[in-house]
Amino acid sequence: MTAVTSRLGPLTDYLVTLFTNAATIGQATPPVTVYDGPAVTGADASLKLFVGLEDPDNPAGAESGGESVQEWGAIGRLGRNETVTIHCAAEAWSGDIGVQVARDAVTGITAAVEALLQADTTQFGGNVLFPDPGFTNDRLTQNNTEEFVIARVTFDLVFKARIGGF
Repeated sequence: MTAVTSRLGPLTDYLVTLFTNAATIGQATPPVTVYDGPAVTGADASLKLFVGLEDPDNPAGAESGGESVQEWGAIGRLGRNETVTIHCAAEAWSGDIGVQVARDAVTGITAAVEALLQADTTQFGGNVLFPDPGFTNDRLTQNNTEEFVIARVTFDLVFKARIGGF
């Protein structure tokens, strides 16, 4: 049996699968393309959700997917409480004039993410105890160019987990 040192990786895996298979995100009409970290294709979907990536435009390429902080859990020497933060970005662009179209679309993506967090009854695949608070730190950026309008919301998903000491 392998020791669990953090829930960051398994929770990211779970969220990518959850969002990809959700009727309100990855299976929606039109679908939101869900990326596990940075995009690995040159095709530019108009509706996107990056899980484990805060800045899709970072020219350096490497970007923080998330982090965790652990503290003693007071259940023997092995129990630890962990706060897991996963960075995400939702993006929508369109050839329409006026940024409201893109802003409304990206707000729809983030609303679907939050609704899925609130509805999960599996402790996110057994990876965490609960969202703490879940969706937080959202930041909206938007632009209206000659070719397209774009809106992006970067946000964090924060959870509380327990490692060892059960």
